[in-house]
Amino acid sequence: MTSLDSTVVNVSLATLSKELHTPLTMIQWVTSGYLLALALTLPLSGWLVDRIGAKRVYIFCFTAFTGASLLRGSAGSVTALISFRVIQGMAGGLLAPLAQMMAARGAGQHVARVMGLMAMPVLIGPILGPVLAGTILQHASWRWIFFINLPIGVLATALAVWILPKDAHEVRPRTLDLKGLALLSPGLILLLHSLETLGTSAVATHFK
Repeated sequence: MTSLDSTVVNVSLATLSKELHTPLTMIQWVTSGYLLALALTLPLSGWLVDRIGAKRVYIFCFTAFTGASLLRGSAGSVTALISFRVIQGMAGGLLAPLAQMMAARGAGQHVARVMGLMAMPVLIGPILGPVLAGTILQHASWRWIFFINLPIGVLATALAVWILPKDAHEVRPRTLDLKGLALLSPGLILLLHSLETLGTSAVATHFK
């Protein structure tokens, strides 16, 4: 769902810029904010799993991701849209590593086969994204780009609650490396922001 969502949003930036009467340089923060928020929360995944449990964190992140999709589709301004996208990025940054970790735990000796199957949605998402975005923008409001996540998110959350094994007994106290977090997260954010700015400048220079 995160892979498909990112592709759909990236393809729809020009339409969002037009519909919200916002310059493209501003609307690009819909994707940049997501990446920066993802980089901020990614280093926290291991600590959160140890302190709360993988299942609880996974369900919370899926709920937050789905709720942010609802808020983004209902957003009345570009500022609200970017803010809700940042919230979604913080949840999405934890979903992928959590899914891989839980799959590896449950796969046992079949871990290679399971990881291969898990890679399929990640590969299919970028292929279906442009097709889905084009279909939605042609036949419906841009808000459905975000609302399309709602049935998937609700179903996935319900299945996670029902199927995933309880792991509360595996929770253990663990101190958070505040110094490492204070250095790593801002470092990743600055790196991604620099690359994003560099890429935007290069594109603008090319088209001049």
